[in-house]
Amino acid sequence: MSVAFLLGFGIAFVGSMPMSGPVAVLIMTRALRRERTAAFLIALGASLVEASYAGAIAFFLPLLLGRTRGVVLTSLGLGCLVVTALGVLLLVRPAAVSKVAEASPKRGFSRGALSALLNPTLVATWTVAVSTLSANSWLEPNLRSALTFALGVSLGSLAWFTLAVTAIGAWHRRITPALQAKVMSGMGAVLIVSGVLLGVRFATQLASKRELAPPRSIERAGRFLHEQESAH
Repeated sequence: MSVAFLLGFGIAFVGSMPMSGPVAVLIMTRALRRERTAAFLIALGASLVEASYAGAIAFFLPLLLGRTRGVVLTSLGLGCLVVTALGVLLLVRPAAVSKVAEASPKRGFSRGALSALLNPTLVATWTVAVSTLSANSWLEPNLRSALTFALGVSLGSLAWFTLAVTAIGAWHRRITPALQAKVMSGMGAVLIVSGVLLGVRFATQLASKRELAPPRSIERAGRFLHEQESAH
C-alpha cells in the first residue's frame, strides 16, 4: 500500500471528523431521520468530488507554485461567507435545511456531489495539504501519485461518514424530534464558529501580503492542516 494512499486516507478521515461542513449537514439530517441509504449516497457523491479536487491539485501543483496565496485567499473568503450563512440558517431555521435535504435516495448522490463541488473551502484545504506534503517530499507531483492520493482521500472521507451514519443508526431509538432540533442548532453554532475562523484566516493571509509558505515540520503541518480542515 503506497504512502500517497495512506496520506490521502488519513487526512480525509481525520479532516471529516469535525462534521461541520455543508456535506456533513446533509448527511446528519438524513441519518437522524433514519434514512441511511440516502445518507450513504450523499457521502459517496461528496467523497468522489473531494477526491477529484485533491487529485487535481496534487497533479497540477507545479502550475500553482507562486499562485498558492491567491487560490487559498479566494477559497477562504468564499468559504467564510458560505459556511457562516449556512450556520445562521441552521441556527435560526433548521427546518429549512431539512426541506432542502428532502429528496429521493437516488438523488442523494447528486446532492452530495453538488454540495462538495460548491464548497470552496475544499480547494483551500487541499491546496495547503498538498503543498505541505510536497514540501516534506511525502507526495510526488506525478499522475500515478495523484490518482493514488485521490483514491485514499475518497475512501478516507467515505469511511468516516459511514462510521458516523452507522453509529447514529445504532442509537436511532433514542433520537427524538427535540434531540434532532438540538443537534441541528448545535451544528449551526459550530458552522458559525468555523466561518469566523475562516474569516480570521482570510484576514491574516490578506494582511501578510506574502506567498503562503507550507510548514515543513510534522508538528507545524498538523496544526496548519487542522485549522484548514475545521470547515470541511
